[in-house]
Amino acid sequence: MTVNPQRIARLQEHGLTEYEARAYLALLELENSEASPVADLARVPRTKIYQALDGLEAKKLLAVIPDRPKRYQVQPISNYIESLEASFRSRATALETQKDALSEEFAPRGKVQMERSGGFVVLKGRANISSKLCELMGKATEDFAVATSAMGAHRLAYHHDLLEQAAARGSKVRVLAPATAENAEACEKMLAKCDVRHALVDEREVILIHHVPDDRHYFQGADVALWSDDPAIVSSLKALFTLGWGLSVSYEERASAKTVDPAVQVVVQSLSREAKRLVVTA
Repeated sequence: MTVNPQRIARLQEHGLTEYEARAYLALLELENSEASPVADLARVPRTKIYQALDGLEAKKLLAVIPDRPKRYQVQPISNYIESLEASFRSRATALETQKDALSEEFAPRGKVQMERSGGFVVLKGRANISSKLCELMGKATEDFAVATSAMGAHRLAYHHDLLEQAAARGSKVRVLAPATAENAEACEKMLAKCDVRHALVDEREVILIHHVPDDRHYFQGADVALWSDDPAIVSSLKALFTLGWGLSVSYEERASAKTVDPAVQVVVQSLSREAKRLVVTA
């Protein structure tokens, strides 16, 4: 069979489509034919055969005989190859004359520095999240701000050495958490180097943590966290933390704190519900 995959691929290498190659190989066998026999021998759909024959005519691989119905006469492939050769030679000559100008126009400059837009990373597992939190503590140089739950204060106190190191580097360490009898010892430990407030970032990175199933253990849990250094996200969450900080009282004043205005209470409750696990840090 003259229409085989190897011969089709050989013609495709020289610019013919698959259907054009099939039709041309069929015409080599038929030499002179109407469209229908070409389609049958070439195994080209009837809806596509005229498009393939028109392509072959444009490539001068067949001649149309104006008969009724129209017939097609195959032409030697040498004519097509010669036209390809002439086209390639003309293109090569044009490239030779344009080579210097193109090289200059599209030379690497290396002068533009693109600003990194920031990333967003999902962290899973309490151990992974704790590791990321320790990393952020370890490089905080200006501001380390944490809003967490009562038990979250315990986990922060567990890493009090990292908090103290951040404070020694000049970082302002702030912890916002509900003060309870259960976490009193942890809060007292952090008070040595941290500003701890009772609740009713360096501005470059943020981590949002959801504790699963609860927040009572240091490392056991299927927690999920979102970390980002996208400036817009960090800025928005820093503003949220600052609002919560402004509506808090110092740890020492927690016992004498008065009932807040109802409107403020609504804000505090909303903050507690929507951003209970917020951490903003350098």
